[in-house]
Amino acid sequence: MSLKHPSSDLNAPPSAETSDASSSNAHFLHAGQVFVSAEAKSVALILGSCVGVCIWDPVNAIGGATHYMLPSWDGKGTASPRYGNVAVSILLQKLLQAGANRGQLRAKVFGGGCLFDSLRELNSNKEQHLGSRNVEIALELLTKAQIPVVSTIVGVDRGQRIVFRTDTGDAVVRIL
Repeated sequence: MSLKHPSSDLNAPPSAETSDASSSNAHFLHAGQVFVSAEAKSVALILGSCVGVCIWDPVNAIGGATHYMLPSWDGKGTASPRYGNVAVSILLQKLLQAGANRGQLRAKVFGGGCLFDSLRELNSNKEQHLGSRNVEIALELLTKAQIPVVSTIVGVDRGQRIVFRTDTGDAVVRIL
């Protein structure tokens, strides 16, 4: 199943969307990474309980994404974008450094699935699984930063393949 999530501008012309993560303008984003571009790029992510936060400035056509595994860094060890609170902060910082206008930023959030049957059983509190905590921190941080979340596809019980366009904010989602 594949879903196309266009940017929030419904009057925008159709984009030359590509789902080919191997093309020269594509970047595959591994867990614990942040990517930002002021050029038109496609960013591909494969998500399960991890969360992908995609943010772009539609006016300046600057965008980026992060792919993180755990909700919050506890202050022990090294802060890294494997943690949602660190990853979103780095993503925002890099977007602004690339020339994005904070007031124009828009976000999409993906992933946060519950992929294991044992966690989906009736006796299990699904709201407390890792994926839902990852989504919760993303939405909380974006609200705090006053960045509107224009779409979410979260909590799916299967993996997701996302291809996000940094210039338009368009995203193609394939349920795996």
